[in-house]
Amino acid sequence: MSGQTPGHLYERIAAALRDQILARTLAPGARLPTRDDLAATFGASETTVRLALDLLESEGLINRGRGAAPTVRLYDPLIRRAEQHYKSEPGAPFAEEAIATERVPRYSHETRPDRAGLETAHRLKIGVGDEVMRTDYVSYANDEPMMLTTSYEPLAITRGTPIEKPEEGPLMGAGIVDRFTSIGLRPTAVVERLHSRMPRPSEVEALALKPGIPVIVIVRTSYAGETPIETADILLAAHQYKLEYVTKVAPLGNGEASTT
Repeated sequence: MSGQTPGHLYERIAAALRDQILARTLAPGARLPTRDDLAATFGASETTVRLALDLLESEGLINRGRGAAPTVRLYDPLIRRAEQHYKSEPGAPFAEEAIATERVPRYSHETRPDRAGLETAHRLKIGVGDEVMRTDYVSYANDEPMMLTTSYEPLAITRGTPIEKPEEGPLMGAGIVDRFTSIGLRPTAVVERLHSRMPRPSEVEALALKPGIPVIVIVRTSYAGETPIETADILLAAHQYKLEYVTKVAPLGNGEASTT
């Protein structure tokens, strides 16, 4: 999280504290120096110190309560490896991500028929108002909400099949690849588009976010050939995750010359 030396004094104060937190010189649960001590150490005003603490809180590195001294928050983001989610027999990728940080995973879900809105219809190449099966997931690590997922599957494709409801039937909990392969529509591509934004009020509540923390939005669409078979909105608290994408580079083929 550290980078070049920032220009603003409050950023320099935050950078110094951040380094101590990430190095565990200031361990999780430890109290930070008082505002007066920080002001004296850095030759800063109380306002400047407050801005530094605001920055650290927005990054998820400290906890602050009214009338209580700021304390160091455990910073151990989950690493989401996209390729692990889209393979045959994927297991439980989120659970593995949580367990890798020594946290206990669980998730809740709710499935119901719905009508496609404009954006969903565009992604799935269906009509606005067409029927879809919607599933809302909340993924937790140590009972802390980490990820919100809303998935849509066209009922014109899945109705009457064993996968009509993603969390019921013989393939409940299976990944997208295995579920759709079972009905003859093996996925050939999964496209993820990412952007960040500030969370909406309901998302702040669902993810228990502190003020100022943005979310990462992953817009996913799965295809079988040219046919979209599923789309989803995946929301992650920016300070809770690191995203890893692996792009494999093909070796030089016959007749291709190296440019090195």
